[in-house]
Amino acid sequence: MLVFTNVSFAQKRQNTFIPQPESVVMQSGGFNLNVETEICIPKKYSDLIPIVNSKLKNDTGLNLNIKTSRVSKNSNYIVFQNVKDASIEAEGYILEINASSITIKATDYAGFFNGFQTLRQAIPVGSLGTTAIPSMTITDNPRFHWRGVLADVSRHFQTKEFLLKQIDVLSSYKINTFHLHLTDDQGWRMEIKKYPNLTKKGAWRADRTGIAWWEREAATSDEPKTVGGFYTQEDLKEIIAYAKVRNVEIIPEIDVPAHSKALIASYPHLFCYDDVPEGVNFEVAVGGKAPDNALCAGKETTYAFLEDVIKEVAALFPSKYLHIGGDECNKSNWKKCPHCQKVKTDNNLKDEEELQSYFIQRMHKIVTAQKKTMIGWDEVLSGHGVKGATIMAWRRGMHTPETQAPREGYPTIMTSYLHSYISRVQGPTFMEPEGPNSVLPLSVVYNHEPIPSELTAEEANRVIGNQASLWAEFTPTESHFEYMLYPRTLASAEVSWIQPKVKSWERFQNALVSDHFKRLERENVNVAKSIFTVYPAFAIDQLNTEAIVFLKTETVGYNIYYTLDGEDPTINAIKYEGDFKTTPKKLLKAGLFNEAGELLGAITEIRLK
Repeated sequence: MLVFTNVSFAQKRQNTFIPQPESVVMQSGGFNLNVETEICIPKKYSDLIPIVNSKLKNDTGLNLNIKTSRVSKNSNYIVFQNVKDASIEAEGYILEINASSITIKATDYAGFFNGFQTLRQAIPVGSLGTTAIPSMTITDNPRFHWRGVLADVSRHFQTKEFLLKQIDVLSSYKINTFHLHLTDDQGWRMEIKKYPNLTKKGAWRADRTGIAWWEREAATSDEPKTVGGFYTQEDLKEIIAYAKVRNVEIIPEIDVPAHSKALIASYPHLFCYDDVPEGVNFEVAVGGKAPDNALCAGKETTYAFLEDVIKEVAALFPSKYLHIGGDECNKSNWKKCPHCQKVKTDNNLKDEEELQSYFIQRMHKIVTAQKKTMIGWDEVLSGHGVKGATIMAWRRGMHTPETQAPREGYPTIMTSYLHSYISRVQGPTFMEPEGPNSVLPLSVVYNHEPIPSELTAEEANRVIGNQASLWAEFTPTESHFEYMLYPRTLASAEVSWIQPKVKSWERFQNALVSDHFKRLERENVNVAKSIFTVYPAFAIDQLNTEAIVFLKTETVGYNIYYTLDGEDPTINAIKYEGDFKTTPKKLLKAGLFNEAGELLGAITEIRLK
């Protein structure tokens, strides 16, 4: 039998959780997990049994006996205990580990699932066979109900199997909402049985691989359409069921009235005008150029069509919410369309902003008729807004939607483009895979505070969640998609779960380095190590005789070493102690090293000119 004696190691485990629990109290000793350990899960929560079994086997190699009846012995067991405890909120739990037993206390399925994920993190990574788990008591409750990640599968289609993998990994970090951006200009990804052309045509586009996203010219009608894919309704049912037992709700988004080029390509009669102007292209967008992508707001056929679509979406997805987009609508065609102008006149609408409100209000009626709560991007606030909707606020700053929405009484989900749009690269742009020319480091995601300080306590209570959003213009492959997701979704998960007073960037960073990079790699996740990248900056004087060099990294506790002679740096190179002067045109190479002298990330290389 293993005996737990390494107290210092046990204390370290107190700070290796992600998200960090509300309270972790360490005790002496530990629990020996071995082949004799029994597990009891109440029959009411038996959906947990295959998950607990497979994860413990994956984590430790042990195939343990799980019962729905009481355990048969007085020690060496794990029990999931349903309790009535006012201190345990929805999705919260208490985890007690001592020498004889492990107890997970919760009031609901979600609490048991979350408590088990924390127990998994208490098991030292790399354990095989009999494993010593440090004794501790953890009390934990979530900060926000909505802890989300958006996956854009419209710009680049991702397979069902890939989505299942992401749900499995994200749920282990207590992400409970997976927002599927199913439709956009570049593809319609959900089977709608009444309108088969949405996937027969709308799910496929011409191949422009190798051409920059924003430089791709529109497809012609006779080009082969070979890039794309879609989910059948059976596929989506499988994804929904898989997510449900992992405490994840799938939120579908059908983005209208703009971002609808794939929809218009499939059913052109939903476009403005009867006599279509010359030059309008009815093909699925192949890249960033997607003109004429707004549905007609004046035709009744538009609303009848969308009602049919929403009925099928609502019938398939059991989620409380249904997202209708509502963002970034180019209204230039509306200004010239006789149908739109007639609706504007008939309803005394003063401008196209109010016409958009009219459109969104019609969508709200369609969605609520299906007993769903409508979510829209913060552009939904324009015009008259839509009372009863939930707002997803992506624009940041004073007097912008993230303050406006809760002030006007809207339940609000924060997904700030400055802090949560993880489609932006996460290190120096010249060292990262293709992406937008802007940087969102891991530390910025982590240090984000979703509730603006300008809000009153009452207004702040209307902020129901936080979400990281991955837009997929630049992530055509599974490997690149994961690289952008991890580890920044872990930072977002902690922001969404814990109170600000519990946050610590240094602790989070160390937990990643010591523990969670290994856990993600164990799940075959392509995780980015951009946290270790050295950021260079330099300035050259007017006479071109002197360069001042600045180096920085977002990590805490490591050292930068650099060279100016073209050799790769080691710990025998020059240690960076602060900005320094040198002559221009030299080749600077810099790297981040730990105390053992190991290079942690890629070497930054830049010519000083």
